[in-house]
Amino acid sequence: MIAAAAKRPVFDPKLFLSKIGTGRTNQKFAPGATIYAQGDAANAIFYLQKGKAKKTVTSKTGKEAVLAILAPGDFFGEGCLNGHSRRMTTVTAMTECAVMRLEKAGDDSRAP
Repeated sequence: MIAAAAKRPVFDPKLFLSKIGTGRTNQKFAPGATIYAQGDAANAIFYLQKGKAKKTVTSKTGKEAVLAILAPGDFFGEGCLNGHSRRMTTVTAMTECAVMRLEKAGDDSRAP
């Protein structure tokens, strides 16, 4: 008889985010506002609490491509955790957005 696999707890981002101490801020963005731009310092990750946002990339020739439409519950900007020092994409609010900004541990800069 095969032993039943141990059940792993399901990751609950709201519970996780409620327990984080320092380094988090809540921000609101109006439709059309830039949450961060391609080339900005990559020093935080973000959690979309409310609204819709789009993630785009602009080529050297100026052509813009939409990579994703973000919805509540999505994390973005995680490239900073992979060693990227600069943003590779731009994220723009499509509707009114509520966003939690989580500062990268050990990062002293506070620029978005």
